[in-house]
Amino acid sequence: TAGTLDNIIACKLYRPGSVGFVSKSGGMSNEAYNILARNTDGLYEGIAIGGDVFPGSTLSDHAIRFSTIPQVKMIVVLGEIGGEDEYSLVESLKEGKIKKPVVAW
Repeated sequence: TAGTLDNIIACKLYRPGSVGFVSKSGGMSNEAYNILARNTDGLYEGIAIGGDVFPGSTLSDHAIRFSTIPQVKMIVVLGEIGGEDEYSLVESLKEGKIKKPVVAW
């Protein structure tokens, strides 16, 4: 995985790119960064918001924010089973608040 500094450098996760990534899982974010670094032009920004009951921000907050950044060409979201926040992301998509391609799992 991409958790250690050696792996981060080897996977070129530091390479600037056009993918905006937001996750509920800090640990799984490292693996997602690895996958994205190998299959895209790189990350514009990656953030793990965690799965706390009272989060400081939501998946939708970041997806909507990425939607307004011209350098971000696609948005990748990693949610959690049983989470409520994922539904607000769907509503934001339905309401047209997010106009860029979204890949979510």
